[in-house]
Amino acid sequence: MEARQGRDRSENIRRWTAGWIACGWFVAAGAVLGCRLRSDCRFGDSWHDYRTLATETEYPEVTREPDESIRATASPHTLRNVDDAATWDLSLDEAIQIALGNSRVMRDLGGRVVSAPGASRTIFDPAIQETSPLSGTEAALSAFDAQLNSRLFLNHNERTFNNFFFGGGAASFKQNAANFETEVSKQSAEGTAFALRNITTYDRNTSPVNRFPSAFETMFESEFRHPLLQGAGTEFNRIAGPGARAGVYNGVLLARINTDVAIADFEIGVRDLVRDVEQTYWELCLAYRVLDAQRSNRDAALRIWRVLKTQLELGATARYDESLAREQYYSAEAAVEDALDGGSATGLGVYGVERRLRRLLGLPVADGKVIRPVDEPKLTEFRFEWRDSLAQSFWRRPELRRQQWQIKRRELELVAARNFRLGRLDLVGLYRWRGFGDDLFGNPNVTNGSAMADLFSGDLQDWQMGVQYSNPIGNRLGNTAVRNAELLLARERALYRDQELLVSHELADAFAGLDRAYVVTKSNYNRRIASYEQVQVKQIRYDGGAEKLDFLLDAIRRATIADIAYYRALTDYNLALLQIDVARGTVLVQRGVELAEGPWSTDAHEAAAKESRRFGPFRMSECVVEPCPVSAGTIEDIPPGSAVEPGAPTPAADP
Repeated sequence: MEARQGRDRSENIRRWTAGWIACGWFVAAGAVLGCRLRSDCRFGDSWHDYRTLATETEYPEVTREPDESIRATASPHTLRNVDDAATWDLSLDEAIQIALGNSRVMRDLGGRVVSAPGASRTIFDPAIQETSPLSGTEAALSAFDAQLNSRLFLNHNERTFNNFFFGGGAASFKQNAANFETEVSKQSAEGTAFALRNITTYDRNTSPVNRFPSAFETMFESEFRHPLLQGAGTEFNRIAGPGARAGVYNGVLLARINTDVAIADFEIGVRDLVRDVEQTYWELCLAYRVLDAQRSNRDAALRIWRVLKTQLELGATARYDESLAREQYYSAEAAVEDALDGGSATGLGVYGVERRLRRLLGLPVADGKVIRPVDEPKLTEFRFEWRDSLAQSFWRRPELRRQQWQIKRRELELVAARNFRLGRLDLVGLYRWRGFGDDLFGNPNVTNGSAMADLFSGDLQDWQMGVQYSNPIGNRLGNTAVRNAELLLARERALYRDQELLVSHELADAFAGLDRAYVVTKSNYNRRIASYEQVQVKQIRYDGGAEKLDFLLDAIRRATIADIAYYRALTDYNLALLQIDVARGTVLVQRGVELAEGPWSTDAHEAAAKESRRFGPFRMSECVVEPCPVSAGTIEDIPPGSAVEPGAPTPAADP
């Protein structure tokens, strides 16, 4: 007894010793691994040797594709190199083409691509949504793909029994077993789940009551489960998808709506880009006109100053007049410099607006040329019919179309939510063929000599048919889902009504702005004519000695102001025409911009032709209930009950 206790004590000591050694190796390995993970891990005698910062600024190791044309760009145009740049005559159509050709990212004047890159729209957005593994169309269709599942397990069991009854007549039991299963399952659009599987088991054990030392059992099963209430129907499964839960829907129809929403967002980005390009183009045109007006003012002031300076040297005039002309000249020179490259207080100037246009066109900061617009602002008066424009706005505005898709989504979700009010009643069926034998293939001429032969003999067949019903008492979740879907639908419809109201107000503001800009342009044009006539009269009177120099210089200055005011009003008129197109939703149509998916590759066409030969037309109109249409057509289709046809405005008269 003492010897046995001594052996137990020695065994416990060895176990504790092994455990502590294992713990020591674990701690050492962790310390070494930690030092390898952080190269700056240091040990020392003082706590000052450890790192004092938990985080710091680091740069990621990523694969970048630097644009050498951007890195090697020339220095920007400034007042110090005015005469170094050539002129690049650019039309508005060419500017729009360059912007669309260089815009993988829909640029804006706010520079969101730097401050908020996630909010920027790109040409990849529709394709990203279409191929999304979470909410894309292909992801939703994958729920209906056939699934192949296969598994193989090998088991070895050894047991000892204290009772011969539990051991099957033996005190110990040893077993080698294997289980192999292969299944092909498919979910149909109607909600029916089909499955075809094969199960093969192998069992070899030491039980003395076995007929064979080892035995195989194989079976083929075909199973289906068809919903009769909840989850039934093509419409529900295309909306919610197989295995959907109340409030969580990701069917094919909703996935397609996600793509349509992404396309609408992409169109909004393209429209905003074209709008910003045209707006900046006319602003650059205005900047050149302002520069020309300021140069004319400077040249006139310079001529007067030179004459008075010569007269002062000859003693034929007073120093007051010469200094007054000199002050007028330098004031005009400063105005020219500001018009060429002004600051935030006086405007961006020609160089500043030109850099903004280059940013929108996707061009380098400078390339040795300065862009100069060649298109003249429109002088013709345009008039639009209110009812026609309002109908165009409601039909062509991508914001309204995007919201309409949201309403359609909520309507479909409401249909799916109402299905969850029903109980779950499924029709289930199972049919099975069995086979048993000493060997899997073996000798088919011996009784139970081959499991496969026994299977195909058809002697062992099972079947099962029945219904299964389940429903939570009160169905609180289903009723809540319906109420939530109704509220979401009401919210989207309320938003759409408010959007239509806002669009009508935007169109009204655009109409008022267009009329205001045209009337102001005519007034400033008449003001400009009168100011130049006044300069001519003042010049004649000054040359005759009947007018003071102050009045002549003031007339020249007011003529320059009137000139700039006219060009600014004319630019506002062209921007008002642009705003009319924005409010009507015809920006892209009027400028010949069309959105289209990129062409497929030759390999894609060949693969599609090859796959099309494998599948013929299949119709089950008597069995399948087609859901209601989701899409009303393309943007060129005329809405039901509307006689509105897209068209360009007609010119009325010249100012």
